[in-house]
Amino acid sequence: MARLGILMFALIVLIGGRDAFAQLPDGLTRSRWAMDDPIYAEKYARGAEKTNIAGKIKQAADARFVRESYGFYGSAGMSSFGDGGNPMASAEAGVTGYWTSYFTNRIGAVAAANDDDVYLGVETGIRLQAPTRLAPFVGLGLFAGYAEETRLADNDGVDNDDNGWIDERGEEEDHFSGALAAVYPEIGVHFWWTPKVRLSVFARELVTTEGRDSDSTYFGGTIGIFSR
Repeated sequence: MARLGILMFALIVLIGGRDAFAQLPDGLTRSRWAMDDPIYAEKYARGAEKTNIAGKIKQAADARFVRESYGFYGSAGMSSFGDGGNPMASAEAGVTGYWTSYFTNRIGAVAAANDDDVYLGVETGIRLQAPTRLAPFVGLGLFAGYAEETRLADNDGVDNDDNGWIDERGEEEDHFSGALAAVYPEIGVHFWWTPKVRLSVFARELVTTEGRDSDSTYFGGTIGIFSR
């Protein structure tokens, strides 16, 4: 799963272009942090006076220019399904867009795995957020996919691992174990590293179709690259 996460991160960088990460944020020391965006630059072409503290704060916080922007994202996280205590790592890649400066939607492909199971599927969701550079958000999402589990296969007369031996001790096979769906509320926070690059952390509570023993708390992080 670590390799899968690295691959998805590389794809996001390639899709977004090298320039997205080449720009370091200057808004940590300057209130007009997003002057590379044409909408923001036009609005704050004349910055607030040095003595205008409220104006400086507004410039530093304002991220309303992201309305109607869209982008690609890569995400990785960790959860533990049910009471088994076996952590499950996951990676996700997809597309996202801002309908307004405070409302986003997204859809992505998800892969999750631990020592016993593999889940593959898609997820979609919506989020309401503050239209600010540091933007707390709440959201609602849906995951749908299927699961494979690893089980012993040392007595089925088949060379399951293609090593030239049949039914050796400890031989295993991957087995389709059924469909899975989950709905989840989430909370988190975005931070606009630059006008194009958004960093996020979040927590989700997945309520699954397998029953409450299979529900999960999920923690993750995201990198998004945006354009217009």
